Amino acid sequence: MNLFVFGTLMVPRVMHAVCGFAAVAEPAVLDGHRRRRVRGEVYPGIVVSHGDRVDGMLYRGVTDRQLARLDVFEGEMYCRSVVEVDAGSSRVKAYVYLMAPEFIDALSDDDWSLDVFVTEGLAGFLAAYPGFDCTAAGHD
Repeated sequence: MNLFVFGTLMVPRVMHAVCGFAAVAEPAVLDGHRRRRVRGEVYPGIVVSHGDRVDGMLYRGVTDRQLARLDVFEGEMYCRSVVEVDAGSSRVKAYVYLMAPEFIDALSDDDWSLDVFVTEGLAGFLAAYPGFDCTAAGHD
C-alpha cells in the first residue's frame, strides 16, 4: 500500500527506525488539509481544511507489518485514513495519519517546517523516542 507522510516520517532515518522501511519516497501533495505543529512538540499533525494543501512524501509498497508498526508509533493521537494524493502526474490512494478528532485542540497555530525539524529537533526526537528499537525489530 502507499503511505503519505507529512512530518517526521519524511526523514528517511526516522521512517527506517520506526518500521524498517528503506525505499526512496517521492514528493506528493495532499489537497484539502493543513499541517500545524503540535503544541509543545517538534512534530506536526494535519486536519481537513478546504482550500489548503500539505506537501509531503509518498512511500510506495508499505507492507501490512510495517503499517502495524506505524500504528504503534503514531498512537492514539492519530488515526490512519485513506486519501488521494497527487504524486508526479498521477493521483493515487494512500494511507495518511490524520489527527484524531479528540486531539485536534492539541494543534497550535504554528506552521511546521521540515528544515527546522531536521536542524533543531531531529536529534532530540530520535533520542527521546524509546520505541524505535522494538518498533522496528524484525525488518521486512
